[in-house]
Amino acid sequence: MTASTSSSDTAFRVADRLARVPGPWDVYAVRTRRYEVHLVRGRVELVRGPIALEGYGIRLLRPRAETLGTGFQSSTDLSEEGIARVVADAETVARHSEFPAPKAELPSSGPAGPSLDIRDPALWDRPRETLDRYVAALVAAFEGEKEVTASFGSIKVSLMETSIANSSGLHAAYSHTGVETEVAVQSFGGPEGAPPGEYWVTAAERRLEPEKLGSKVREWARIARDVRHAEPPPNGEMPVAFPPEVLSEILPAALSFKLSGQARLQDLAPTLGTNVGPPDLEIADDGLVPWATGSSPIDDEGVPQRRRQLIGRGEVAELVYDVLHGNALGARSSGSGFRSGRVASAWLSFTHQPNPSTTTLTLPGGGGGRDEEVVEAAGDGIWIQQIGWASPDPVSTAFGGEIRIGYRIRGGKIAEPIRGGTVGGYAMAPAGQPSLLRDISVVGSEPRLCGCLAMPTLLVSGVSVGGEGGPRPTASP
Repeated sequence: MTASTSSSDTAFRVADRLARVPGPWDVYAVRTRRYEVHLVRGRVELVRGPIALEGYGIRLLRPRAETLGTGFQSSTDLSEEGIARVVADAETVARHSEFPAPKAELPSSGPAGPSLDIRDPALWDRPRETLDRYVAALVAAFEGEKEVTASFGSIKVSLMETSIANSSGLHAAYSHTGVETEVAVQSFGGPEGAPPGEYWVTAAERRLEPEKLGSKVREWARIARDVRHAEPPPNGEMPVAFPPEVLSEILPAALSFKLSGQARLQDLAPTLGTNVGPPDLEIADDGLVPWATGSSPIDDEGVPQRRRQLIGRGEVAELVYDVLHGNALGARSSGSGFRSGRVASAWLSFTHQPNPSTTTLTLPGGGGGRDEEVVEAAGDGIWIQQIGWASPDPVSTAFGGEIRIGYRIRGGKIAEPIRGGTVGGYAMAPAGQPSLLRDISVVGSEPRLCGCLAMPTLLVSGVSVGGEGGPRPTASP
């Protein structure tokens, strides 16, 4: 089966060399062409590419009485001798490791999965020309901003071809693109004499959209200017508005493990039916969202992707499984076996074994209106524009980080910028305990795609904010 055309056959070639190796086994491979442009002070300093990398990982599953010996090794050596060494090393690992599953039922030939928009056609066909035009447009957009520059940064694009084969006869392949953006936007000068302000822009995407650069750079420049005169936030518990750009740094990392077969195997997952939010809370895990960094026609074990309802009516409705955790727990794979990050480290995903993981978390728009209306509903609180190193704990879902830039909300309007201090709490918690999901008071009406999350802005009541800007504001009724 082939999930898209013009894809690499790396895994198929390796699998041909494994014809005499006892199963079960599978091969996962990625062939990548990578291009990079690095900026300093608004000008191109370094251009790299194409950087070519082709690698594969072999996983051997060796049935024992009630468990499986699991052995995994990866390599970029595609010679007959190199493949033989990888198999020998994987066999050694399998003899000394085990997984508590009584069997290993790998997917066989079947449906190729749906066709998805995950490959930027311009990048794929003309990578250097397309990237150069995009960077030129980015530089030009900054030239139109007074006393603001891209002090340094990079745009990196990867053209990836994924292929998967196994001892059950599966042969699958598809192609996709990834874009990594990192830009430090610096504001300086002006009569107020404030020190320079810097706003870090980081994003993981599937495509380049030069037509959006003008509005993006204007927004980045505005925020960088606000950083220069931002004050510390207040202390206490208060309503906090979380736009999807911030939620994407919290919820995927917090829920990917907690709502998985891996957590269930360790008795760390909530049972189905556990209440974790208000009765109208509906969160799905959808691996078929166009252009999302978590989307693909199949997962990294070859199982077709689908939409999974993780939370319905405020209760845990489904967990995500890969093949092995499903086999261990008497469940089928949900098409959720993945090996690493979707974009930033996707070209090195062949060096990892699969584990269950969410793809793109989605929450439909609610009745809260546009962002301005969400702010109005807050009354007095804060808007978080960017949080540094939220670092959610996968076991407890606790998160917390520095407020790199945000805004006071006064009388239902965005007011002065704030910076410093911390914001934190739990992303998800059982009944009776406060958490980001449980304390949602307003759901905006405009979902936005941010990497592997597609949600609207959420207003959350009673969030802990630590600062030194005086007492907390009075919460609106």
